[in-house]
Amino acid sequence: MTRKCHRLLECPLNPVEEGPEFELVLTCCRPKPTEAHYLRQQQLAATELDSGKVLAYAYRHDVSSLLYCNLRSHPVGTFPNELLDKLAMRHKRNIQRASQALLAIHELMLAGPGLNLLVMKGLDVAARAYGDLAARGIGDIDILVNPEQLDAALTKLKELGWNIDEPEILFTETRNILLRNQNHCLLIRKGFPHMELHWRATHNPFEFPMDDWPALSVSKKSNIGIPGLANEDLMIYLCLHGAKHGWGRLKWLFDLPNILATHDLDWPKLWQRAHQLGAGLALQQGLLLAQKYCRIDLSREIKRGFMYSINLSQWQSIYTLQQGPEQWMEHLPVRLKLQQWINRILTARKIKVLGWYCAMMFYPNVDDYRLLKLPSWLQLLYFPLRPVLWSIRQVQIRQVRKLKTGNAGQ
Repeated sequence: MTRKCHRLLECPLNPVEEGPEFELVLTCCRPKPTEAHYLRQQQLAATELDSGKVLAYAYRHDVSSLLYCNLRSHPVGTFPNELLDKLAMRHKRNIQRASQALLAIHELMLAGPGLNLLVMKGLDVAARAYGDLAARGIGDIDILVNPEQLDAALTKLKELGWNIDEPEILFTETRNILLRNQNHCLLIRKGFPHMELHWRATHNPFEFPMDDWPALSVSKKSNIGIPGLANEDLMIYLCLHGAKHGWGRLKWLFDLPNILATHDLDWPKLWQRAHQLGAGLALQQGLLLAQKYCRIDLSREIKRGFMYSINLSQWQSIYTLQQGPEQWMEHLPVRLKLQQWINRILTARKIKVLGWYCAMMFYPNVDDYRLLKLPSWLQLLYFPLRPVLWSIRQVQIRQVRKLKTGNAGQ
């Protein structure tokens, strides 16, 4: 095999080098371990595993429930009881969150029967690909609404007891500016996971355009009646989302082998759609990561769509982010933020997608508005002031980090 083919068809990372604790987490990518993963788990259990490290990885990557589902399948005494007990607590909490999320979605569907809604990621993927709502970590409730029905959906949610946590996005004089920069708003309701109400699927409107409302597909495996993206679009969307966040959580990567195992995908159609959207490289990157991390075989039909070289810096950036602390998922250091932005540029395969990412460096967002509230007749000043406001926020973030570090050390 030539050097070029090696770059195209393999992920050069070796995640097991991180240690047996990280490798154990990787073997728990399915709700029920494969025979190979089960045997490897037995072998790793015989080594001197650091339970604290295992838990840290499980919490950091939001895969505690998957670990519990895997490790409890072994004979009693294979893994420390303390480790299993802590994972069981997280699993129980995840069952509650899944029940709350399911209730919230059904309430909204009943309250707004005329609304065009899709459930993104999370609960939909858990139902369709894992066969167990509690096996996949449930974070926010992600709902996509037809953009023309955004205000109607917000009205229904308010009637159900949800309060918007970021009113600046929708109820200020800068609404039109912020709607172009943002793709969702956060809603909060006591006793429920947070809800993200999306008016477009991805941050970049040209990555997954919503010109035509996508066809709905209902999960037949779970029979819970959750509308979601069609199978091929779901696979593309999961890879776009993972690539956007630098595959910083294993939870997002673990979705892929479970989708492949439970869905019959039309790969010629899927690749055609991915290349049409400019998402081919993101899809190829996700599949190669899943092949290496989860030890899955990619068929020749899948590999026919591989056509991009992915440079070593992109792979290394993914590995660095995965091993970094939890706070990096919210506030990356400037150096890594720049690297992640470059990786997004390299991943973009369409001029419109690339142009939008470059333009957003100078386009105001909700954080700019919170830092400096300008009247409507001065809104255009947000654009030249953007670099200044960004610099001020970076100073504030560093100060908060120092304060947290100081408090932790006391």
